[in-house]
Amino acid sequence: MRHLPLLVLLLILTAHPLQAQSPLKQKLEMRIDSIGDAQVKVSMEMNASQWQTWLQSVGNNPALLKRNMERQLPGYFLTDYHLEKNDMERSFTFSFKAYGVCEVDKNGKWLVATDQKDPDVTKLTDRKYMMVYTDPASNLQQTQILVFPNAAENLQVGKDAFGKTQFEFDMASPSGRLNFSLWGGILLCLIGGGWLVKKLL
Repeated sequence: MRHLPLLVLLLILTAHPLQAQSPLKQKLEMRIDSIGDAQVKVSMEMNASQWQTWLQSVGNNPALLKRNMERQLPGYFLTDYHLEKNDMERSFTFSFKAYGVCEVDKNGKWLVATDQKDPDVTKLTDRKYMMVYTDPASNLQQTQILVFPNAAENLQVGKDAFGKTQFEFDMASPSGRLNFSLWGGILLCLIGGGWLVKKLL
């Protein structure tokens, strides 16, 4: 099953381990739309030494940040990268659009995998859930917020064949739109390739 590996985002955003005595606290919000794509926003506040390490690794190099993200998520078409830094607060917000986050199974059930076994899941509203993950090895505490579209119905927390938690819901599938991002990406590649060939001739 394809899934968005949420917990790998700390590695992407730091590139190198941050030497931290206090826990690293990160917030990740994923807003899923009615065609199964998601707007993802990651934010974090740091102490002075953590901030300097982050700036020296990827904070001052958005292109490297983008390449790391694409390398970590090769199965997804990612667009609309945006990085905001606040030097006074030593914080940043990194957002992007991820296409095809949801999977539809053979029975028409929409699925969002977490790649976690028995995470701490809290239901905030009928379509908003929170998961808190703590990893002592990386000194990370991550709060994940998942917001499902208004069209989602019968939302439940279940498990996949490997016992990992997943969100399951019903939603009408817009005909012909699920593969739009894939074909759109292919079209852009073809146009770019044709332009390059024309310039070389």
